[in-house]
Amino acid sequence: TLIANSSTAGVLTGTRGSIDGRILRGLFATQFIKSHNLGKTAHTNQDFMNLFYGDLRFVSAYKDTVKGTSFPAPLSLQKNKNAAKETKFASNQVVDSFYAKQEYNVPEKQNLLGFKGVKGFVVLDGTECSPVSVETAIKLHMSRSSEQERVQGRSSDGTIFNYEYVEPNQVFVGSVVGPKDALESFVHEFPKNLDCHIGRSRRTEYGHCTVTIGDIMPVPTPTSAGNSLYVRLHTPLLLGTESIHDVVGRAVASIGSDITIGGVFASYQEEQNFNSIWGVRSSSEAAASAGSM
Repeated sequence: TLIANSSTAGVLTGTRGSIDGRILRGLFATQFIKSHNLGKTAHTNQDFMNLFYGDLRFVSAYKDTVKGTSFPAPLSLQKNKNAAKETKFASNQVVDSFYAKQEYNVPEKQNLLGFKGVKGFVVLDGTECSPVSVETAIKLHMSRSSEQERVQGRSSDGTIFNYEYVEPNQVFVGSVVGPKDALESFVHEFPKNLDCHIGRSRRTEYGHCTVTIGDIMPVPTPTSAGNSLYVRLHTPLLLGTESIHDVVGRAVASIGSDITIGGVFASYQEEQNFNSIWGVRSSSEAAASAGSM
């Protein structure tokens, strides 16, 4: 499967290591449109609008492991790359920036100079986070854009490009979140297992996958044993013209008026939708990246 990355280089089309929630929504929407023969008038069907533009939220799928389903590494985690020897940090030691000042009583250790952010995906292993690798490979292709080149099976000017893709036989777990009655309508609309294609070049070489719909389960209630609480973005958060501090602050205000935000570790990106039925893109919006804390 090849899910193109926005930071792709000129000769290499890189893939993401997760399956975006918009892709999940799109594959189910495509199945619904085909099974109901809606074509380009799907937006006039009320059941379609209720399922895909109503109360349901399609959450990104991340790689599943024997220890559980992975998630984007929290941006507060920092790994030792070249910290000064006098700090006595172990090579590749990972420290949580939120607690550095509490754990260490010397400024040289508190400022985490020589540390870099942990990237990729992790899985919770007891009280520790273990890294999770998404297996990928790269395949060379010849550019055959003209009809003559396709017939000849080669590129006339020798242009080449590379596709990075997610290796097969890996399991990714996502979720659809919403009211129970909406979820029941969703589950009853589709078969237990769906055969589908996602991503780039999905009809020719990449992208074939099987989707299995699980059981309806209640969303776990977050708990905290102390006075602090982590808020980690599982997927990108659209910000509009506001800061992540203001958006999160307004969200947690419903829990209690005495809650304050102690610190923020975030990165930012542009988010944009593409409607394959109409062939149009939405305007891009600023968002805080998944893993922001």
